Amino acid sequence: NGINDPKAGLKFAKWVRKIDPSIPIMLQSTEVVNEAMAKEVNATFLHKKSKTLLNDLRDFIMDNFGFGDFIFKISNQKEVGRATTIDEFRDKIKDIPVESLLYHAERHHFSNWLAARTEFKLASKLRPVFVHEFDSGELLRTYLIQCLDSEIDTSNSRVLDYTSARMKKEKSEFYRLCGGSLGGKARGLAFARTMIKQSGINTDFDQVTIRVPNCVVVGTDEFDLFMKDNQLWKKALQLSDNKKLERAFKKARLSLDLMLKLELFIKDNQYPLAVRSSSLLEDSQYQPLAGTYETIMLPNNSRSNKKRLKELITAIKCVFASTFKGEAKSLLDNTSHRIEEEKMAVIIQEIVGQSYESNRFYPTFSGVLKSVNYYPVSYMERDEGVAYLALGFGRTIVDGEKCLTISPKYPSILPQFYSMKSTRQNSQNKFYGLALKSKLKNSKEDLSSFSLKDAEDDGSLKWLASVISNDDNTLRDSLSKSGTRIVSFAPLLKWNTIPLAEIANQILSLGKTALGCPVEIEFAVNMKPDEKPDFCLLQIKPMVLTGLKSYQTKLTESDAFCKSHITLGDGKYDQIHDFVMVRPESFDPSKTKEIAQEVDEINREFGHDENYILSGPGRWGSADPWLGIPVNWRQISQAKIIIEVGRKDLPVDLSFGSHFFQNITSLHVAYFTIDPKRSVDSLNMDWLQEDCLIKSGTYVNWYHFEQPFVATLDGTTGKGLIFQPIPEEIEIMDEEESSGI
Repeated sequence: NGINDPKAGLKFAKWVRKIDPSIPIMLQSTEVVNEAMAKEVNATFLHKKSKTLLNDLRDFIMDNFGFGDFIFKISNQKEVGRATTIDEFRDKIKDIPVESLLYHAERHHFSNWLAARTEFKLASKLRPVFVHEFDSGELLRTYLIQCLDSEIDTSNSRVLDYTSARMKKEKSEFYRLCGGSLGGKARGLAFARTMIKQSGINTDFDQVTIRVPNCVVVGTDEFDLFMKDNQLWKKALQLSDNKKLERAFKKARLSLDLMLKLELFIKDNQYPLAVRSSSLLEDSQYQPLAGTYETIMLPNNSRSNKKRLKELITAIKCVFASTFKGEAKSLLDNTSHRIEEEKMAVIIQEIVGQSYESNRFYPTFSGVLKSVNYYPVSYMERDEGVAYLALGFGRTIVDGEKCLTISPKYPSILPQFYSMKSTRQNSQNKFYGLALKSKLKNSKEDLSSFSLKDAEDDGSLKWLASVISNDDNTLRDSLSKSGTRIVSFAPLLKWNTIPLAEIANQILSLGKTALGCPVEIEFAVNMKPDEKPDFCLLQIKPMVLTGLKSYQTKLTESDAFCKSHITLGDGKYDQIHDFVMVRPESFDPSKTKEIAQEVDEINREFGHDENYILSGPGRWGSADPWLGIPVNWRQISQAKIIIEVGRKDLPVDLSFGSHFFQNITSLHVAYFTIDPKRSVDSLNMDWLQEDCLIKSGTYVNWYHFEQPFVATLDGTTGKGLIFQPIPEEIEIMDEEESSGI
């Protein structure tokens, strides 16, 4: 009623007690006499002027809200047991005195503690249970043990401590080597495991095994310890040379505790390993920092455990170092986060694949699924999703090299293969594998590139390929003919060797429903004769969409110098004064690395809050310099609008490098694709004037204008327009209205 009531807190506590007598309540007051009133409602009293106020408050929270160890007590507050993990908690329930069991059950301490550990399903099951419903304390104990055993057996989401699980001979796909956060990527993997288990998708597709690969996680506590004990913070923040930074980290030491655990892990596991980053911010919904940090592949096949351990330790240090490398710092500068906030966990994961007599190791194929298709053709809709598929490891896809793009809903529509010429031109012509006998010199040399002939010799190409026959220049779905090998995935998409499209559709639907937003999923599939195919989810993360709203503008479409119906982004950009373009007449596909360097030099001229429009031929960010300009994110970090211009000799297609693409969308960078085959797309540069030219290099021009460009994008249709700067109108004085002064 708006009137101050000095006893409002007490009245509220009494009201809460009527609803639930077990809820922990603390009453605070500056007057000690109010302690008696607190006792009336069975509440803890805290004197606000107490010298131990904060410690008392902390103790109350720790004792009553489920944080810290579960301390088993009896009514006189004597400790009779303690549990840190869910497993220890279950074991203690079996042994503690009945008096302690009843004491905690009456106060709902069990459900509170479980809820604080995100075991919400189990906590919700125990919360409505009351002691008086059982004839004896032992029956209550039996019920609690059954609930715990049932949940632990059916839940596939628990992360077991590796050492204790090893001693108890407990089996799991997911272990933890030390404390702290699992990081974004590892959280996603744990989430994917739970999703697979609870969805029953393996029952729906019983001809395939769908799972998450085995992995262990080094929590962020080790990163904190590593940085502190080796006094690395100053070097990490100040060093700009990536090689010097990596050397400093390699010289440092991991904790003895972790090294002993890694030694056990290496003894137990002798299959190829991927050492992957899992930072706090990685794969978060709003700033996923895709592909910013290291992933290192290890053959892990030496007969010497000592050598394999050394390689694993070095790889972990390299992942730690990648937190502070130039591109990571540059990307974080474009977000609201500081580099000091970032912490790194590390995933050590089974590599999905198989070894061949050639000493190559790789999966039959890899793929990336996305909920939103920014390039719908024919019957496709944007929200039906898209899949990118490639023979071998997924580096082909995430680096933007040639791969197959399909709609899971319309897998027979392959716009890349619209003619025999385009089929030859757009088909994957090499793949990545792990050379088991190679010596790893640095993290960039972990995977090797191989030819399709190598895959055919290994026997892996037969699952995925067709042939353009030399006899009649037609596409044949068999490798028995001589001719050009095409990675068409026809045996899967046409003959349904495995129901790939159906699995992709269901996983996308499950992921989108579970995360509550569009998702991106990486996977790998292993196929062997007379064995169930292995379909492994490697990563699931939110697919970050631009949150900008569309704006109206007085300008019409006919006024635009750039028009595209294939764009990324949404909304209006009207604060950009600079235009950087690779001159079409100077472009040389054999010089794309030099062009990337020239773009980098101009990018360095821009301050943190200054942006520009970047335009050039081919695919920006491509790992293949013959397909486009191989810039990394750091080299174009200040570009706010990017224009990709197709040429007849360098066509743009529907395949984008995943990491580059994800960073563009998460940082709200607008991306325009000009396809010369589409009459509705156009780019007119005739209006550019020499007096606005700031710098002209061997390949690149930089223009600056007093007035800003205006760009509008419709994120629902993909249509985008860019308008040239409009000179400010000079106001003409009206002499009739002038005072003459």
